[in-house]
Amino acid sequence: MEKKRILIAEDNAINQKVALLLLQKYEQTIDIADNGRIAVEKFLIHDYDLVLMDLHMPELDGFEATLKIREIEESENRIKKVKIFAMTASSISDESERCYQVGMNGYISKPFKPEEVMKALS
Repeated sequence: MEKKRILIAEDNAINQKVALLLLQKYEQTIDIADNGRIAVEKFLIHDYDLVLMDLHMPELDGFEATLKIREIEESENRIKKVKIFAMTASSISDESERCYQVGMNGYISKPFKPEEVMKALS
């Protein structure tokens, strides 16, 4: 598999570590953002192939951060849009419509399986 750059936007340190350990075996470039504001800042600096976005974070939640990322892509006339997948432990059926409304491409349940992330990348 071609090396990809993945941003994990997650405020829980344990979830960050689990995600990092699961994805490192696929030899991907992985960055971590502790909240939605940092995720948007990192997006401005790096060209990501995938953002795994926790929905409930401080400063900017996953919905707000996704909206900001999509606004940046639009304002910069980016042809290639980053794939953004919600990561959530809650019942996604309650939030799935909102995920798509703000511009997410899909969602992955926590704890996620590395195969789900690799499928999202393809």
